[in-house]
Amino acid sequence: MTFRRLSLALVFLMSAAFATAFAQSGIPQEKIHFTATTPFELKGSDVILPAGHYILFQISTNDRYQFALYQGDMTHSPVALIRAVRIYYSLGRLPSKTKMLMDINESSPQNYALLEGWTVPGDYGWRVISSTTRTGRFVTRTQ
Repeated sequence: MTFRRLSLALVFLMSAAFATAFAQSGIPQEKIHFTATTPFELKGSDVILPAGHYILFQISTNDRYQFALYQGDMTHSPVALIRAVRIYYSLGRLPSKTKMLMDINESSPQNYALLEGWTVPGDYGWRVISSTTRTGRFVTRTQ
């Protein structure tokens, strides 16, 4: 009977240890889906992206401020890498829905919308500080 209790206690202890080890390694990465109805420009670059469906995905759990911007789905390489910082709100004023923060770029001759950042419901938002783009078939450079 003592051997049974000892083995049962050992199983419970090992289960608890494994459960806490796996729970701590699963930090969620943010993924924001959005649709642009008009072409827009990325802040910090001279790249115009066409209207369509996009995904912002937090690349790493170690660097929470780096996002990849995908067009359509995540089966291809990202169109741009975006560096962002947090937008802090007071606790009573946290956003209630996801919103893309766009502004008109008055310095460009086309006056495209400029992606400034985004908000996450019930959490702090993100403000774009820089972006690195790749040239490809979906990306158009301004002149």
